[in-house]
Amino acid sequence: MTDEPTDPQVPRIPGYLLDPRPVVIVGTLAWTVALLAAMLVDEVDMRTVILCAVGIGVGALGTFVYALQRRAVLRGSAGAQSGLDFDRT
Repeated sequence: MTDEPTDPQVPRIPGYLLDPRPVVIVGTLAWTVALLAAMLVDEVDMRTVILCAVGIGVGALGTFVYALQRRAVLRGSAGAQSGLDFDRT
């Protein structure tokens, strides 16, 4: 028998797959397009416009929170969330 470990080495996930920014940007743009499309319709339900505006607001708030957390990680804050420094070596 050999003395090789039985646990296979798991490769690191590439940084571009860990980055949430493209997903947030595409989602916010989709809500923006939906809002513009809803506003171009003659008879639009106001709830649709409000829903699209809230979607844009949630995307903006999420981007703001992510930016604050990432800044704390890069600054080296002790209470910062881990894993947001995926593109640093």
